[in-house]
Amino acid sequence: MLRKSLREILAGSSASDVVNELEAILREVAEELRPVSIIVCGSLAKGKFVRGLSDIDILVVVPRDVPKDRRFALRVAKDIDVEITVVSVTELKNALEKGNQFYRDAIESGVEVYGDLSKWLSIEGESEGRYRARAP
Repeated sequence: MLRKSLREILAGSSASDVVNELEAILREVAEELRPVSIIVCGSLAKGKFVRGLSDIDILVVVPRDVPKDRRFALRVAKDIDVEITVVSVTELKNALEKGNQFYRDAIESGVEVYGDLSKWLSIEGESEGRYRARAP
């Protein structure tokens, strides 16, 4: 699922050449953190990625609390920064209830490439097509 989803997201973008590097990063994250979901979000998920200006945003949702020093990570896929945000399911639910725009945007326009967040999270008003955090 991961490789296929990444190829679909990256196809036609100026980041299409980083599939292998991004997949390796996300597999490492999945192995280390055992997340319930990994979501590609931001400009890449929206089809607005511009190489040299954009980074790749990744939201990793885990089932347990996350120590403060493990919430953010920066990796590199070739010449593109990969910003990884790690949040617990509980923190994500609370942030969504409070209207946190970053998380709302990630859930509404991001693309889930690993796991199944829908088993852990339901969003009030969720409707077909609005909740994109699933593999395309």
